[in-house]
Amino acid sequence: MKKFYSILKLSPNIATQDSVAIGILLYDGKKFRYHFSERKRKLAKNLLNDKNVNLKFIVNQIIEKCDTINLDKKELQCFSKFDELSKISYFDYLNKYSNGLIQFSKPKIILEDINDIIFEKLVQSLFAEPVFSLNSNSLKNDISAMRNIIYEKLINKIDNKVHIDYKFNPEVFQSIYFTYEMDCIGLNGSLIGAKSFSFENSLQTIDKNLSHYFTLISSLTSKYNKSLIENDFYLITDEPQNIASKEHKLWESVNYNKIITVINPEESDIIAKSIFDKNAKKFLS
Repeated sequence: MKKFYSILKLSPNIATQDSVAIGILLYDGKKFRYHFSERKRKLAKNLLNDKNVNLKFIVNQIIEKCDTINLDKKELQCFSKFDELSKISYFDYLNKYSNGLIQFSKPKIILEDINDIIFEKLVQSLFAEPVFSLNSNSLKNDISAMRNIIYEKLINKIDNKVHIDYKFNPEVFQSIYFTYEMDCIGLNGSLIGAKSFSFENSLQTIDKNLSHYFTLISSLTSKYNKSLIENDFYLITDEPQNIASKEHKLWESVNYNKIITVINPEESDIIAKSIFDKNAKKFLS
């Protein structure tokens, strides 16, 4: 079978025919390889007219289909059902007739043998980012990338204006029983603060982080005689990858809560703008 790849694009506005490349599907003659850019997916999501479209679900459906094909071809149980999907003619068909939200580029034939290094170079050339395998280092890489984005878009802009990386502790704030570090916090008429953490951690860790955050917000609101709805508290985090997980359901529930505004790291500059608009200052010793 021919080796080829097709770039998956998302069209936020079909009428204008604009599109954002969000991933690549590559058939190496034996199995599908794929990469979807979280950065590009978020960019595309921000451009969508319909904010109810669940891009994460769409991407996961494509990934699950590729995994099913790869697994079934190994087991040779019912691969004939999927055999057309590994033919370049099928992706030519998708390129011509998929004119909706998800579109496919014309498949490009590859003559050389494909290995991990070549696939990595291809992804780098298309998306300027590495291919992370789902191993123990993946979460560390994701968190590190998230912190870099937050520093660039938020912390670097508000340094010396409000408190940065401020650690609350029960010795000073006796209404809490734990230590808790905020990315930033300021005050001018109302409280404004932000906390970042990853929902790819364990459910227990996420739940602890959230419950402590809500407790701290309640304590500060009472201490400084503010109203919960007057304050602006943010949670900076990425949407969990597995939409069927308990972590994702918890993420969804926090999004419905009016006390905290959930934003992804790429939107961190919203908080910086709000701090300047409110002229928030340091207020803690």
